[in-house]
Amino acid sequence: MKQKIKSAFVSRFLGDESARKYNHMLEKRAQGEERLKTSMINHLSTLNDGVIAIFITVMMLEIPFPTSEKSYWEFAWSVLIFLVSFFIVADFWYDNKRIFEAINQADHLVIVSNFLFLASLALIPVATKWTLHQNDRYSAVHFGAVYILTTFFQRLLYFAALRKRFRETPGLFLIMIFSRTGILLAISAALMLLSWFFPHQAIILYIILPVISFFMP
Repeated sequence: MKQKIKSAFVSRFLGDESARKYNHMLEKRAQGEERLKTSMINHLSTLNDGVIAIFITVMMLEIPFPTSEKSYWEFAWSVLIFLVSFFIVADFWYDNKRIFEAINQADHLVIVSNFLFLASLALIPVATKWTLHQNDRYSAVHFGAVYILTTFFQRLLYFAALRKRFRETPGLFLIMIFSRTGILLAISAALMLLSWFFPHQAIILYIILPVISFFMP
């Protein structure tokens, strides 16, 4: 509708030839935006792979080499931290891949949601390291908050990616979104509450659940 109004305005004040060129320009721009949306899927997927690979590399480089028997246990504990962080990040990466495999185009909302997801995912290794070193209620609750935030942004990405596919059945789509999101957020909120009163048990569950989710999605 807006395009027709603009075209009529151009035709009236600048002539039919200018209006024709203007419409042609708009068509070319629309075609370019469609091509960009299609190619953006591969760009985002490649970007995610690279960023997550950097996360894993940085985590791995923080593992100290053992120089004595005492430092060996520090090395073993650092390896445990790395493995926990690795499988948590891998679980999110796997779900992210499943989302991108289900769509053919990525519009602006998908791009924004993906970057919000990556930003929150970057905090997972830091939160994991803090939790396993401190092992108190504050570190456990902080880890839970980061985990909830990352889960929420990934569900937002899922909504942004698939919302157009369910235009004729929006009710079904909302049920699909809120049922799974509600379950995930409810579990995370329960673990956060548990973290305040029983941080050691909550940390164990935080470690176990992503690993189970990765091997048995």
